[in-house]
Amino acid sequence: MLKLITENWKLKLISLGIAVALWTFVVGQESAEVTVRMPVVITGLPADMVMANQVASEVELRLYGPQSLVRQVAGRPAAKQLNLAGMGTGEHIFQVLPEELNLPPGVEVLRISPAQLKVVLDHRFSRKAAVRPVIKGNPEKGFEVAEVSFEPSEVTVSGIKKEITDLDWIWTVPLEVTGLNKTTTLKANLRPPDGRAIRLNPTTVQAVITIRPRPAGEPAPAGTAPAPAIN
Repeated sequence: MLKLITENWKLKLISLGIAVALWTFVVGQESAEVTVRMPVVITGLPADMVMANQVASEVELRLYGPQSLVRQVAGRPAAKQLNLAGMGTGEHIFQVLPEELNLPPGVEVLRISPAQLKVVLDHRFSRKAAVRPVIKGNPEKGFEVAEVSFEPSEVTVSGIKKEITDLDWIWTVPLEVTGLNKTTTLKANLRPPDGRAIRLNPTTVQAVITIRPRPAGEPAPAGTAPAPAIN
């Protein structure tokens, strides 16, 4: 027994000294209380499912402990993983537990908000919707927008059934025509309807804006407005 204690005693003494020094450093520090925002990452959403609710994008943690440690955690917050693989329709609850945060010893969790995350899954439905333009500005004096066409002219919208049933068209983001005096082709980004959790495919289309001379005596349009529906 004595041999086990005395063998490599110098190395063991150095190790003990380092451990004591680290403990003294941590204990001797002033404590701090900080708020850390931990991102929420959602993975594994089944292809035939859609999230039917808004899920918090981050979780707020209130931490207490030695200054150096809580600052270390605050500088590199872990992410809360929500793996939806294999889950069916309905409500799913994910708890945010202190023991899964991998915090260093000495750091205490005072508060977690929200302490649980709810995900509601529903079947994904799809349909076609026509693309419609929103025009911004006016062409060069003496010219007008004659037509706006798209390629493709329709896109696929998908989401929960009640949110896409009445979705017959999708508007573009405003297409800038200020100063144009000839037909122009540009990339048009599509704008999903506010308040609906839908997916567009594709999310951009090619827009051909046909510009023509304005007939004599016809007044110029004013402001920014949606263009007429063009089939």
